[in-house]
Amino acid sequence: MSKETRIALLAIVSVAILIIGYKFIIGKSILSKRQFFYVKYKDIDQLQVSNPVMINGYQVGSVNKIYLDPADNTTPIVVLEVNSNIKVPKEAKAVLTSLGLMGGKAVQLQFTEKCTTNCAKSGDYLIADAKSLISNFIGEGELEGYMGTLKNTASQLFDSITGESGKKEIKQSVANLEMTLQNLAHATTTLNSLLSRNTSKLDKMITNMESVIGNIQNSNHEISNILKNADSIGTQVRDANLSKTIGEFNETLQEGKKSIQGLQHTLKSADESLISVNALIKKAQEGDGTAAKILNDPALYQNLSNTSRQLELFLQDLRLNPKRYVNVSVFGKKQKEYTPAENDPAMVSDTLK
Repeated sequence: MSKETRIALLAIVSVAILIIGYKFIIGKSILSKRQFFYVKYKDIDQLQVSNPVMINGYQVGSVNKIYLDPADNTTPIVVLEVNSNIKVPKEAKAVLTSLGLMGGKAVQLQFTEKCTTNCAKSGDYLIADAKSLISNFIGEGELEGYMGTLKNTASQLFDSITGESGKKEIKQSVANLEMTLQNLAHATTTLNSLLSRNTSKLDKMITNMESVIGNIQNSNHEISNILKNADSIGTQVRDANLSKTIGEFNETLQEGKKSIQGLQHTLKSADESLISVNALIKKAQEGDGTAAKILNDPALYQNLSNTSRQLELFLQDLRLNPKRYVNVSVFGKKQKEYTPAENDPAMVSDTLK
């Protein structure tokens, strides 16, 4: 089999599947037999081809074709395609109905007796009829009941209006309406007067509003920049690693806490040392020992100071004039008489007096 033949077969099969699918979607079957009935309507009210044909709500076919009667070119003729197993009496009515508020249409086949011998054949004309939208949702008996109730209510309303009490109420209502109209006229006059007195103020107010709107329009660029900056800040805050920053901050707080604890320990030790020093000073001041006497006895302190000064002078003189204190004679030579050095601190007049 050549390539061209395969393509042709594939195209034929595709077209056949497309036709069968379309027929299936609109409610037709290629494999089952059909019978066709004709109906003449005065007005089909936007009935379309492929709209359903039903018996008591069950679909038994569809609208196959719609065209105008060639005899007058004004009367629509509808061709109904019905399953061949449905026996339709010749007296059956093809009632044009509405499926809902959205405007969908259908044809209802209505008949009272089952067809046995006197059945309509394919190509016969059926009796045309139509239902209004209200009659589709309300039965004929119910509609008559509603109409009777409506008539009674209207009659009672008319009687109440035309009676003595009704006339009195109507007069009162008319008087109230007249008063309301007078008040409305007075309010309108007051409003006109108010507007005429404040026309200049209103003009200034409108001018100021226009100025404000103009300033806002002129500041659109700055406002856009502010919004962009705010969005950028929000993005940075959202993208920031807040958990890491908070963790580092907590670690810093812990280290600071430890440092404060160490400082508190140091201050405590310093306090203890100061307490010890204060106790020692107090003991030295109040006791009977040498330290207390040094601190409390000025004469003793002065004697110790003089002794320290004299010892310092002695050591200095010993350093400068060792022969004065250490005299070693190997051959018995006569020692020279000691001559004090000039500016000898030991020979200077007593500075301790």
